[in-house]
Amino acid sequence: MMSIQTSRFGEINVSEDTFLIFPTGLVGFPAVQEFVVLDVAEDCHYQWFQAIKEPNLALIIIDVHLLDPEFPVEVSDEAIEELEITAEDPVLIMAVVTIPSGQPDRATANLRAPLVVNLRTRKGKQLILHESIPLHFPLLPEVESAQSEATAVKETASV
Repeated sequence: MMSIQTSRFGEINVSEDTFLIFPTGLVGFPAVQEFVVLDVAEDCHYQWFQAIKEPNLALIIIDVHLLDPEFPVEVSDEAIEELEITAEDPVLIMAVVTIPSGQPDRATANLRAPLVVNLRTRKGKQLILHESIPLHFPLLPEVESAQSEATAVKETASV
């Protein structure tokens, strides 16, 4: 076990065999390469993606297949080689969640830049997918639809 300092959870102990290594870091954080996934609660689909050496860097993540069971991820041959992925390897694909301050009902997941992890090697990479993939996929689509309808009604009323 190793003790790490976090800004959200204080000092916590994590097993080094749970570390995920991102050799090229993340977009915006190329030098940050070691992370650990922390569960929020047993029955929660969200998790924390905590940087090992950067206490202030923790992202909320969610498995993309919980949002879209048919989520199409085309991993390049280069990424497959980099992550040492074989046909038998379990691969985890997570999306980073953004929650606007004071508006949790407007939370979105970034499906365009998923985190892909080979669970056998514990190596990961952030992919950048085609721009047709949503950058801000609403986590509560019914709220998004209701807000869109309210905007449409408001615009119609002001004509």
